[in-house]
Amino acid sequence: MKMTSALLACAMLFVLGAGCTLPNELAWLGGAESVVSADVDLTNGSVIVLHDSSANPLERLKKVPDREVTVSDWLAGEKATITWSETYDRETAESIAARTAAEHATGVGETPNIPDAVYETISLGGTLATESLAAGDRIRLPSDWPEGAVEAREGNTLIWLSRKQYDELEATRHTQLSLGAIDAGLSHVADGIQTVKDLIGTVTGDNSTVTAQPAITEIEADVEWGTYALTWNDAQVRVQTISAENQFARYTILANPENPLILAVELKPWAFSTEALGILGADLNLNGYEITKISTPRSVTITP
Repeated sequence: MKMTSALLACAMLFVLGAGCTLPNELAWLGGAESVVSADVDLTNGSVIVLHDSSANPLERLKKVPDREVTVSDWLAGEKATITWSETYDRETAESIAARTAAEHATGVGETPNIPDAVYETISLGGTLATESLAAGDRIRLPSDWPEGAVEAREGNTLIWLSRKQYDELEATRHTQLSLGAIDAGLSHVADGIQTVKDLIGTVTGDNSTVTAQPAITEIEADVEWGTYALTWNDAQVRVQTISAENQFARYTILANPENPLILAVELKPWAFSTEALGILGADLNLNGYEITKISTPRSVTITP
């Protein structure tokens, strides 16, 4: 109930033009055991459970299917292979057509005779690999993962920061993080927004709007460490994180140089707006994600 209230409040803020961050702490209203992030390691057979999260707060009210990600060929700081699967129920096209026709056939004062919805089970899955966990510079959002097997692409680190990026972020609070093909569209939109701001500043004489903008790929970390709640080996825990952001999104990263897993990507409302307007193209899928559970196939000692 409290989670729904928070989501509705964020939806209202979005309608009013304000941003809203949904705290991960709402996952549990009670306490959770704190775990040293270095203990949250991976090995072959580790399973990560995540789900998409939309930049649109209204979409976050909808139930979304979990995606199960199994890690193999894991070598910390070097490479990994992931196999993902997702299963959900979807109303069939025939059922939608029949229900729509029945609705349209109902006249004024008549009792609707709309058939029950008929659902089919949809199963999706694929395999991706990375050999760039040492010095890669771009990730691939799960909503953009293709079905089938995909070979490793140079520089792509999937849902991890590279060791180089993590070290830079921890030491200087800045690093470059690319989203691949999405960057070009976002950069175009960001440039357009800044052009409008500069024009307003010129007309009004307010030079505060005329400022140099960081590169669309640059992210900046918060000064303080953060925390993130998830289920790890069936225990509800909190782990230490680095939180970083840019114009497009906010990233929550596990504070573990051996496993700098990006636990959550939260898109900012303006990114949703550009998608809704079709500026970035229909082929670009703009969904963030949240990792809710990590399981390892072997016992790992929890250090309080």
